[in-house]
Amino acid sequence: MLEAMKNFVGGFPDIDELELHYDQTDEDAPSYAVMTSGLVKLGEDILGNETWQYNAALQSREYTSDDLSRLNASAFTEAFTFWLSRKNRSGDFPELPDGMEPESISADNGMLLALDEDGDRGVYQIQIHLTFRLEEDI
Repeated sequence: MLEAMKNFVGGFPDIDELELHYDQTDEDAPSYAVMTSGLVKLGEDILGNETWQYNAALQSREYTSDDLSRLNASAFTEAFTFWLSRKNRSGDFPELPDGMEPESISADNGMLLALDEDGDRGVYQIQIHLTFRLEEDI
């Protein structure tokens, strides 16, 4: 699922796909990474179909040395959150393996997560939640 999420997030217009990685950003800014943060089973129907939530995070390494840089980085997190909301409304979801049917996707909690020691660069993180049905084979 991590690969499906990375491919989907790579469609965000403000991300250079060449700078989008798995699990960690590069040291140089800008750089982006998609990482998984777990699966949560939300429920099961009487037919055995399960509803799950896949949790992931998008991290972006950005310049943070001045107010304008930090403002631009915060604007990136907001733009991504709204982009994902529009994708959800239009039913445009990541392509999942057979037997997994996406139901919704959302993003929240975009924030500055960490600063480098010199304060020149920092990592921003946005949480992503994909709800899907895992259909029982009959």
